[in-house]
Amino acid sequence: MADVWISSVLAAGSAVAVGVFARMAAAVAIGVLPLAIGVGFRVQAALVLAITIAACPTAAAVSQPMAVDAWGLVGIAVVEGLVGLVMGAAAAAVFASASWAGAVLGSVTGLSWADDFGGEAGSESAGMARLAWWMALAGFIGAGGHAAVVAGLVDSVHVLPIGAAVGVDGSWHDGLVVLAGSMPGVGLSLAVSLALPALAAVLAFHLVAAICVRTAGFDPGQGLLQAAASLVLLVAVCAGTDSWIGGFAALVEPPLERCFHDIHP
Repeated sequence: MADVWISSVLAAGSAVAVGVFARMAAAVAIGVLPLAIGVGFRVQAALVLAITIAACPTAAAVSQPMAVDAWGLVGIAVVEGLVGLVMGAAAAAVFASASWAGAVLGSVTGLSWADDFGGEAGSESAGMARLAWWMALAGFIGAGGHAAVVAGLVDSVHVLPIGAAVGVDGSWHDGLVVLAGSMPGVGLSLAVSLALPALAAVLAFHLVAAICVRTAGFDPGQGLLQAAASLVLLVAVCAGTDSWIGGFAALVEPPLERCFHDIHP
């Protein structure tokens, strides 16, 4: 089996192989696969190599023959690296929507859990953003989303062949420009849709608590309302577990398909 893979890579040609490797390396490095973040360079390198081997035969079949010198290989690597950065950043923006939603909810409660438990100021190691990210990632992995992302990366060399990202006039492919400009907004809209139910519960609690405190003339003391709001947030998040875990995978599926399939020439 290894001999077949190696022969497939060699048959792809050096220019195509370099372009595929640069595209996959940039996409993985920027965060197209959340599981690849923080696992170490060796795991990321092995993942990039595996995806490159899988994509090279398809890339060789659809790409135009390219006879280039050493500087030409560098140019192909730079261009395809930028293509991988665009696709990876677009997918990462979609994945980050869960973390953005958790950050919004954490800030609404008035508690900075990350500053209390994290090693650095502003860290999200123990905050609501990190909890929301892990919940969404669990649902995404459980639904087989990681396999779909890998398949999308491999299929991207068929949708946008190596060397087709830049036209003869030096202009970039329109699909890449639209993708880079639209995915951050899509991620933000997903974050709002995820956070809205729990956000409504927390805001309703703050309103009721404010009315009760003013009516009764009661001084709750420092931190009491924030602690109660965090409990309301926890109950709201637990009640909406299906949305955070199962619903997230369904929400991000269409945007992720756009990241890899709506860039054809």
